[in-house]
Amino acid sequence: MSLLVFLFTSIIGGAGSPLIKFTLNYFPTVIFVALRAFFSALIILPFIYRELIKIKPKQIQYLIFANALFAGNWLFFALGIQKTSVIMGQIIYLPTALIVAIIAYFFLNEKLAKEQIYGLVITILGFAILTYGSVRSQDTLSFGTPVGNLLVVAGLLCWSLYTVISRKISNLYKPQLITFFNFAITAMITFLILPFELKNGAIKISSAPALAIFGFLGVVTLSSILFFFLYQWLIKNTSAFISSLVLYPVTLFASLAGVILFDERLTLSFAFGSMFVLIGVFLATSYQYIKNNLQHEN
Repeated sequence: MSLLVFLFTSIIGGAGSPLIKFTLNYFPTVIFVALRAFFSALIILPFIYRELIKIKPKQIQYLIFANALFAGNWLFFALGIQKTSVIMGQIIYLPTALIVAIIAYFFLNEKLAKEQIYGLVITILGFAILTYGSVRSQDTLSFGTPVGNLLVVAGLLCWSLYTVISRKISNLYKPQLITFFNFAITAMITFLILPFELKNGAIKISSAPALAIFGFLGVVTLSSILFFFLYQWLIKNTSAFISSLVLYPVTLFASLAGVILFDERLTLSFAFGSMFVLIGVFLATSYQYIKNNLQHEN
């Protein structure tokens, strides 16, 4: 059962970036994020409304900051993925666990293992290769654009900070309630931004074909709700380590979708830089766990 859920979660997660990139061809970014968050919250509401009654007003402040970072992640990623490749966008998010460990080291006084430090150095080297290719190369189908990549990195930082803060509030609230507030606060923030976008003429609404509507519904139901639900199921029924491994097949499936659907290319220099990132992330997040398990079995 766990293996099937793991594979299903990986496929759904891998479909997320291509779905978002495709749908954003027909929806203005802020409207897309606002509607995605609004409908996601609306669908979840019937399942958690009783928990809302139990929330004390003084506790809401702990949620708001985390939810604002969640909103930043969605907005920055939606802006960035339009200007970069699906493959690059997914690779940038690979070191999430490593970034979280570094933030926790500075703000929560958590220790960094030597494997995490070595992994960080290798990951930085990989990103240096990818950054050089993004700046110097005109091959946007592989490396994307520098602006797009920077926006996705901003989304990564928001997501990593959100993950750290979520550790603080996970003991106060159930995962379903936190997920609801993620969507609800994101919807509120983006709806507040809409008037400024309309005033500046940045939003131009055009009729979207049926395929784009289905793409949007897929983003809401699959990438927003079902993925988070399955991911929480994996954490609860396996381990945080096993659930973190989802990032690897998600990246693989997203890359395949990028090549097939958007004619993206895997150049030698891109593959070289990505390999360093993968090795660095594996060393920092998975190597010690596997090593300890093998020693325990022996």
